[in-house]
Amino acid sequence: MSDTNKRRILVADDDPDIRVIINGVISLLGCDVIEAADGKAALEICSSTPPDLAILDIMMPEATGTEVCQAIKKQQGGTLIPVIMLTAKDSVQDKVDAFELGADDYLTKPFNYQELQARVKAHLRIRDLNLSLQQKNSELSAAQEKLVQQERQLLVMQLAGTAAHQLGQPLAAIMLNCHLLETTKPEEPKFKGALAAIKSDSRRMAEMIEKLKTVDAGSTERYFTGTDILDLEKSKP
Repeated sequence: MSDTNKRRILVADDDPDIRVIINGVISLLGCDVIEAADGKAALEICSSTPPDLAILDIMMPEATGTEVCQAIKKQQGGTLIPVIMLTAKDSVQDKVDAFELGADDYLTKPFNYQELQARVKAHLRIRDLNLSLQQKNSELSAAQEKLVQQERQLLVMQLAGTAAHQLGQPLAAIMLNCHLLETTKPEEPKFKGALAAIKSDSRRMAEMIEKLKTVDAGSTERYFTGTDILDLEKSKP
């Protein structure tokens, strides 16, 4: 491990001699070791400056190692902090209980120095991979959200194009017939015809507006200009 990327390792044990030994073993990996003499001190460290990995004794005053482990896992980002229980308790039930309470690994005293180093390095590698995966997932979510926003903007543009294209024709017809009404006497047949045409085109525009409210974004028609315009005839009423 490079000194430019030092990891903070919490070592919590009420036996000062054990803390000195573990400190020396872990320091050889290029890590910074933070010691805690009891469970309360360990909880305070985890709350103020969460470590990259924790090595905890189970039997400690103030708070047990399993209680500290639970507190670590409950805090924000705590599930990515590996916890190794290093204890004299060696029964199968002790191990099962520790794992069920969130521990990632379990070593019994006396322990082999090289094995502890290997386990620490392995868990830090896994942590790095999980952090990288979390970052990639975050980037993917941001990219997906950006894509959704772009699709929404495209749909708005399509709707605007549809409104202009589909409503333009009946609107022009209405304007033409309005002009015809202005120049025609009410008793002339043309007047009634123009009025009927206005009513028909108005109904057509109303139908188009209703279709626009429930339009299917996939109902598009490719025009020769390369522009996709929503086809209201393909949309569900």
